[in-house]
Amino acid sequence: LQALVSKETSLWRRKLIKPNKKIMATRSVIARIEATGVGGANDTIKAVYCHSDGYLSNNGKILDQHYRDEDKVDELLAGGDMSSLKDTIKDTIFYHRDKKESYERVKASTLKNETDLIEHAFSYYDAELLYMFAYGTWYVYDNSNKIGSTSYQFIELDEALYTVN
Repeated sequence: LQALVSKETSLWRRKLIKPNKKIMATRSVIARIEATGVGGANDTIKAVYCHSDGYLSNNGKILDQHYRDEDKVDELLAGGDMSSLKDTIKDTIFYHRDKKESYERVKASTLKNETDLIEHAFSYYDAELLYMFAYGTWYVYDNSNKIGSTSYQFIELDEALYTVN
């Protein structure tokens, strides 16, 4: 955190960003349950951060339309944290591949359960939305209360997209 504050202060001094200027982004976390096939007790969750455009009408639709099978989801998560999700892996902007950040810093996090995932997404990343691919289906958890009565619980992404549109 101190390094981040120092970096921001340095940028302010060089007038590359203005103090008190809010940079808006709809942060999200994209995750996948890695099932062990043994009743779920030993399942783990892999999760990555996505900085921009995490709202349902962008990331939700992209995940629903272009990342419907486990292999594509695994490939997406293998890229690590991203600046922006796109229709293809090639066009997605990853912090490591495209911005040359250390892979160790941006690789997918491994979490023990959904509770840890929610804590990680909303406390660590301050994400508004959490997308989770589990057992062949996308789910979304809304921390921004924009989906209405379905907020604060995992619901199927298809249902959330229908509710928002």
